[in-house]
Amino acid sequence: MGIRPPQSESVRRRVAAVEIGEETETDHGWSYAVRVVWMDDTETEHTVLLSWHDHDHWSGGTAAPERIVSRVVRAAGDALGRETLPAKFDAATIRRAVPDLDQRVR
Repeated sequence: MGIRPPQSESVRRRVAAVEIGEETETDHGWSYAVRVVWMDDTETEHTVLLSWHDHDHWSGGTAAPERIVSRVVRAAGDALGRETLPAKFDAATIRRAVPDLDQRVR
């Protein structure tokens, strides 16, 4: 099945803002409640999981985890659009749906 980007630019909705909410530690990293504000003033809510491994991969351990989550959500939202960005996702999983996510996040 998998996550697929929208087929046309007209379907995409770009991210205006990412608001990071509650952080919860997990066995392998963190879980964040995230609100995305889109350019058309709609909002969506998401749960984003970030492993310690992915945090180190993207920041070398130097950036706060919530900063990495914000970058991941913005990059994934811009690439996938509002209609396709899952309500709950893991940063490693979304990397498969957005092939250039590493470059977008860094």
